[in-house]
Amino acid sequence: MESPANPRILVVGLGSIGRRHARLLAEREDVEVLLCDVQRQTTLETAGLMPRPPAGVFLDYAEALEAQPDLVFLCTPTSLHAPMAGRAMASGADLFIEKPIADSWAKARDLVERARYEGRFLQVGYMLRFDTGLRKLKEIIDEGGIGRVVAARAMIGTYVTLLNAHGRDRDEAPNSLLLDYTHEFDFVRWMLGDVADVVAAEATLGRMGIRPTPNVIQLILTMASGVLVQVHMDYVQYPQRRTFDLYGDRGSLSFDFMTGEIQRFRFGALHRWESMAVAPMATRVDDLYRRQIASLLESRRDGKPPMASGEDAAYALQIAEAAIESAEAGRRVSLRASPPAKILPINIEG
Repeated sequence: MESPANPRILVVGLGSIGRRHARLLAEREDVEVLLCDVQRQTTLETAGLMPRPPAGVFLDYAEALEAQPDLVFLCTPTSLHAPMAGRAMASGADLFIEKPIADSWAKARDLVERARYEGRFLQVGYMLRFDTGLRKLKEIIDEGGIGRVVAARAMIGTYVTLLNAHGRDRDEAPNSLLLDYTHEFDFVRWMLGDVADVVAAEATLGRMGIRPTPNVIQLILTMASGVLVQVHMDYVQYPQRRTFDLYGDRGSLSFDFMTGEIQRFRFGALHRWESMAVAPMATRVDDLYRRQIASLLESRRDGKPPMASGEDAAYALQIAEAAIESAEAGRRVSLRASPPAKILPINIEG
């Protein structure tokens, strides 16, 4: 029986993100942390990074679930999320799933409906919702600080993601760039509302040593409100760059995620740019993940909806699939309404 204050948390998949979750969870005195990865050396290295020893270490997922974790963090390759989530729910565990929630919108919808049917708590790792800079932008927008937003631009360029990857999944799977960075779709929707349709173009360019297909994508999202949003993604720029700009009829906002700089232009008597800043990403990233963990544990304990739900994650994946369809067909694609819920068993064998 779980003590409400001390859930047993199993972290599965100990790549860079899984290791970060394990290390930061182990800072807390109110949880027990268990580790699971198919590579023994990886589990030992992760345990060595933790401020206190794990409560258990497993090389086999089935054996790890037999330890009856209360909450499972799935940080495995995307193609494994749905079947592994099904097995976790069958064991009685709640879920935190790293983004994207699944490798298709259909699997994501079924997973979300299964979690709802089973009464399982489900949060997805859209950690940028906990970023202090992005939250400041949302606060300014919600207060009408730049008037009515008419357009925006999100940009992510990140060859370093490929260099730091532990496996070759991104190299070999098509459209890995879109799936990797559904973050952009999630925070754009969080700030500006639902998406009506998508236009996308993609290319595979450059002479980098690692070159997934595609490695450059441009999208235009037409929001339900009529706001137009450009999204640029590439696996080319090095070092990593990530920015978000918003344009309103009373001012503009520009945020550099990496440096932490926010610039705000106000229309009026002064017509001037104002600068403010949060800490650079390199120094604030652990705190961002700590806030995500704290929010997850509080929401689960208090029976509140998670900050980033399974439904949010499925929606972001729907945008990605619409972008793929648009780029392949060369046309605008409207987002479809979700079909009626179908409570079907998830295939827990994979």
